[in-house]
Amino acid sequence: MTYEVRVLGVADADAYRRVRLAALRLHPDAFGSAYEDEAVLDRAQFAERLTAANFTRYGGFAAGDLVGLAGLQIRTGAKECHKARLFSMYVDAAHRGGGLAQQLIAAVIAGAREAGALLVQLSVAAGNTPAQLLYRRMGFTVYGVERRSLRVGGRFHDEELMVLDLD
Repeated sequence: MTYEVRVLGVADADAYRRVRLAALRLHPDAFGSAYEDEAVLDRAQFAERLTAANFTRYGGFAAGDLVGLAGLQIRTGAKECHKARLFSMYVDAAHRGGGLAQQLIAAVIAGAREAGALLVQLSVAAGNTPAQLLYRRMGFTVYGVERRSLRVGGRFHDEELMVLDLD
């Protein structure tokens, strides 16, 4: 299948909300945000996220339908403006294994380079082996583990901290 990856805009707010909420509902241990917190947000609040300064959200489309997401945050301030963060990575289960995740990560990396970042950081659930392997294949390396990073349903989850140097 052929995928299109592009920056999401306000016109994509409904589709973005649908996919984001599905990701949070289906994979609560993979995201720092909770479905319950975001399900109460309306379309306008999701649209605001698509225009927030220093944040870019990329969408992966199959036959015009949004089926994947990845976010890029460029840090601000004199001491951290060399850093970028990949966040909220998600690909619908029906589209995994077809290269969309790599395309989304590549778009985030390209956006970080274009913004002048020298490194891209991310965190991934320690038990999410497919995602960990994907990030390693894309050149990311582990620099630490945040123990008990998330608590979901009374159970703690560690996260691996990863980085990709761009220089």
